[in-house]
Amino acid sequence: MSTNLQTDAHAGRLAWLTTGAPLERAARCLLVLTGFSIPLSTSLSEIATSLFLCCWLCSGDWRAKWGVIRANLVALWSLVLFGLLLVGTTWSTEGWGAAGRCLLKYREFLYLPMFLIVFRDAALRRLAVSAFLLAVVMVLGLSYTEWLTGADYGYGSSPHDFLIGKDRINHGLIMAFAAFLAVGRMTENLGRTAVDGRRAWAWAGSYAMIFVFAIHNELCMSTGRTGYVVLAGLVCVFLAELLGRRGLAIAGLVLAISGMAVVNSSSTIHDRVSETIGQLQEQWDPSRTHPTEPRLEFYANACRMIARHPWLGTGTGSFGREYARQVAGSDDRLTRDPHNEYLCLASQVGVPGALLFVGLLAFQWLAAARLPAAERSIGRGVVATIALGSLFNSLILGITGGLIYSYFSALAFADLVPVVHSASAPDIAPTAAVGKVPTKQAA
Repeated sequence: MSTNLQTDAHAGRLAWLTTGAPLERAARCLLVLTGFSIPLSTSLSEIATSLFLCCWLCSGDWRAKWGVIRANLVALWSLVLFGLLLVGTTWSTEGWGAAGRCLLKYREFLYLPMFLIVFRDAALRRLAVSAFLLAVVMVLGLSYTEWLTGADYGYGSSPHDFLIGKDRINHGLIMAFAAFLAVGRMTENLGRTAVDGRRAWAWAGSYAMIFVFAIHNELCMSTGRTGYVVLAGLVCVFLAELLGRRGLAIAGLVLAISGMAVVNSSSTIHDRVSETIGQLQEQWDPSRTHPTEPRLEFYANACRMIARHPWLGTGTGSFGREYARQVAGSDDRLTRDPHNEYLCLASQVGVPGALLFVGLLAFQWLAAARLPAAERSIGRGVVATIALGSLFNSLILGITGGLIYSYFSALAFADLVPVVHSASAPDIAPTAAVGKVPTKQAA
């Protein structure tokens, strides 16, 4: 009897791979590969998502897919935002080619509903998170090898950066989010120790190691300040999820104490904090001629652009051209990107477009309360990551940040709305339901 149950459990875990048409199975495999590729290589991510898109489109069953999308407000809202950017190409001050290339960079808003449909399989969701963390372990291994041996496997911009496949902004973003996922898995396994015994303890220890190494890598081996801010935000999210309002108070205390300790003990962070303070002072100094850090300069000029066209903006893909006009005759630096996703959207499709993005993030945060614990944590974690990171970078415009958003939003909110068995909302049954056997969740 025990052997039969183990066999059934194994079959249940592999249902995502063994059921459905060949194109559907291929799409699931490519979706897992996409999660694995995010920390490692932008090129691999592009290949995986392109092949996934082909399989998804060729697998058909359009009526059922549209029924799922229409029943899930996160997917529908994301499509509306992409549609606004698509329409924004019609009044863009840039040419059709440049507008189309910019629209293509926002394809993550289109990917989200596609990923979401496939992620309705619970076993696939767990495997996708595990694949992402496995890739992070590989990156950490290479990063620590660089740190210990002095070898160079990536493209670090300074002696303090031990980067592998991403720049310091995206590396910090990935490490902060990976630490959040790992501590979530660790807590989950600790809660199962009474049932699974040594196995749960072993998995909890493994995730604890990922958490510790990711945090150390973030704080002591990377100079990406966005990662520091995101990590602080995720500490608040995790403790609030775990302990409620008390968690926020504890998070504030933890961040204050650990922040002072790390600044005083880590030369890397101390230098970056001092650099940030100096840049702020330089920006607001009346005698300044040109700041060494242009971010605040970008923000100020972008706000002036938005003030001239607040309702519709100047069209999708127009930021670079309009910014050049804005700074013409001054010594301000040129940029194709304001390094702030909210300003980037507002300048292209108006303040309503930026508010649509803010509204989507806010809705995801609130709707996460209706999800199971694991998905709720991931849903709020990815919202905090993107909302905070987008204050300092145009994350959706970039490939890695946009893919983190679309991938993990789809993963978390795939089961936001229960399956509706009606003609108005056709069902695409999750493969995890096949056979309906009792299964243990994989660690």
